[in-house]
Amino acid sequence: MKRTVHMILALYLVLANISTLYASEIQSTRPPTPDITAGAAIIIDVQNGFILYEKNSHELHYPASLAKIMTALLAIELYGGRLDEPIYFSRNAVFSIPRNSSHIAMDEGETLTMMDALYGLMLASANEVAHAIAEHISGDIATFVDLMNRRAQGLGAENTHFENPTGLHSPYQQTTAYDMALILSAALRHPLFVDLISTRRHDISPTERQPLVRELLNDNRMIQPAHQHYNERVVGGKTGFTNEAQHTLATYAVYGGRELIVVTLRCSRPFTDTHTLLDYGFSIPYVRTTVFDKNTLDISIPVYHTEGRNRVSAGEVRLSALHDLFVSMPTGFDMSQVGSRLIAPGELRAPIQQGDLAGRLIFYMMDTRGTRLGEIELRAAHAVPIPEIVSTIENAEHAPATFEANPAYGEFNLSYLVSNYYLTFILPLTGFVGVATVFIILRIRYIRKYSRSGRYSVIGSQAYRYNTDRRIY
Repeated sequence: MKRTVHMILALYLVLANISTLYASEIQSTRPPTPDITAGAAIIIDVQNGFILYEKNSHELHYPASLAKIMTALLAIELYGGRLDEPIYFSRNAVFSIPRNSSHIAMDEGETLTMMDALYGLMLASANEVAHAIAEHISGDIATFVDLMNRRAQGLGAENTHFENPTGLHSPYQQTTAYDMALILSAALRHPLFVDLISTRRHDISPTERQPLVRELLNDNRMIQPAHQHYNERVVGGKTGFTNEAQHTLATYAVYGGRELIVVTLRCSRPFTDTHTLLDYGFSIPYVRTTVFDKNTLDISIPVYHTEGRNRVSAGEVRLSALHDLFVSMPTGFDMSQVGSRLIAPGELRAPIQQGDLAGRLIFYMMDTRGTRLGEIELRAAHAVPIPEIVSTIENAEHAPATFEANPAYGEFNLSYLVSNYYLTFILPLTGFVGVATVFIILRIRYIRKYSRSGRYSVIGSQAYRYNTDRRIY
């Protein structure tokens, strides 16, 4: 226990030294803090999880149609290989949504493929499509909503609770800017989702109830070149609005080799605010930062050796790292967001050669995603040979038996011999007798059963049936 505490303390000192180095190394400042109208917002670097900006990012707000990101994520995860599968629109799916809410005029009994349904969900934010997807996957909407909540918890979106797959208002349906960034980040791992949110227009072919082509335009103005809010850095995203939630917007943008997620909640100018936040996020300079300095490492692991039943200490082996770890980080980044984990055995067995792999140091972001920043191999800084052992225990085992009392252990105790005699002879003999007795009893019952019938004769271990002529057949 004491050894473990020392190793943890040494690792803490390593991180403390790294933070000091980082603070002295970074002197440049960030651009001015953006002025936005959103009640809550966040900027996250997709590639490494750095939080570049946040405003009330853990404050609860209504998601509006951003809830459809989770609906789409589940549909892709569960039906990504069956995109041509037809989805049936029930009466409940079509008529349970408000008449003035977003829809694509689907009718009861009509069908769409899963692919067309996903386009209707993400481009036109169609609420009846969200209901039909939920019923198709889970059988009913309530079961699907339970699946949404369990998936959110699994992603670390601990402050999110869904009440429906549409995002239509419910006082108990809430999320945070941080949680929505986590959900969007998970969805972006699927190329199909990126294709959906980046599509500007999609046509749905005529169906059983609709002879005309449905033309779907993406309602995200930031990817429509003809619109004043067009931003060439934006790949796509999801819009949302209800009277209670106001405007909500989740955006994925790429520029200069960097990928950003921007989420704004309860906003009056969602596109303008997102423009401002993207300008801010992409203008933050990144610098090559020392996350780990090999010269600060001070960790040793105990070494032992066994010979027969004799186990002795062989000393300690000091660990060393062959190189430092550098990560490109935004200026002014709070290094307290970086955690480390030591993966190494509590002790090693001799002999140890210099340079032997003895463990690893893993550095990661201490957020819910736990994005890995890098790892360092730890190796033995020196050799630890097998120690010379005077094996008094082994010598005693091979010496002639004696019954003299050992002063170190008090009077000789005969009960030890008695217990060993019992285990060696009495117990096996008792077991053999018991098995034999059971066998004899069963054999006697077998003979009596067939003898009483008068129609069988027991010969050896077999029972033969007589025919009417008393001849055996």
